[in-house]
Amino acid sequence: MKSIENFDLSSRMGRYQARKHGFDVPKQKSGCKPVEFWSLVDKKTESECWNWLGVVNKWGYGRYHNNGSHMAHRYAYELEHGISIKGFIAMHKCDNPKCCNFKHLEIGTHADNQYDKVNKNRQAKGEKSGASILTELKVLQAREKYNNGGYTYKQLAEEFGVCKDTMQKAIRKINWSHI
Repeated sequence: MKSIENFDLSSRMGRYQARKHGFDVPKQKSGCKPVEFWSLVDKKTESECWNWLGVVNKWGYGRYHNNGSHMAHRYAYELEHGISIKGFIAMHKCDNPKCCNFKHLEIGTHADNQYDKVNKNRQAKGEKSGASILTELKVLQAREKYNNGGYTYKQLAEEFGVCKDTMQKAIRKINWSHI
């Protein structure tokens, strides 16, 4: 009589043969086998970024699929430290969204992440802001016209297709202060 060890349970045929000989072997789940996490990470030296080689989302962050979908950098941190960071953010000190080097990650809150973004000057401003009607060139033109005299905020606002308050803030550098 054959024992269960005589069958290759990693293959579908081996599992089928084991069931045929009376062994209780559950059917294998459909789909591909999960890939070991660290095989999808390009590990370099301790100080360099370890880029994720697998699937990334539209913002460039790695996605790891194993019993659900995980952010790769968060999964790397949890694997290394053996703790769940649910409710917190794993912030990249290196500002590389693909990086999975747990030494480049810092745990914080959403407010910490926003503070970090502003300190590193990575926030959307000016034309990069999705709601912007004005461009840098238009703001510079409006400031020049206003400073030369003869134009009011209201006249410039009508000319450039924005409201008076938007034009006033652009000219006074309350908004668009980076140019």
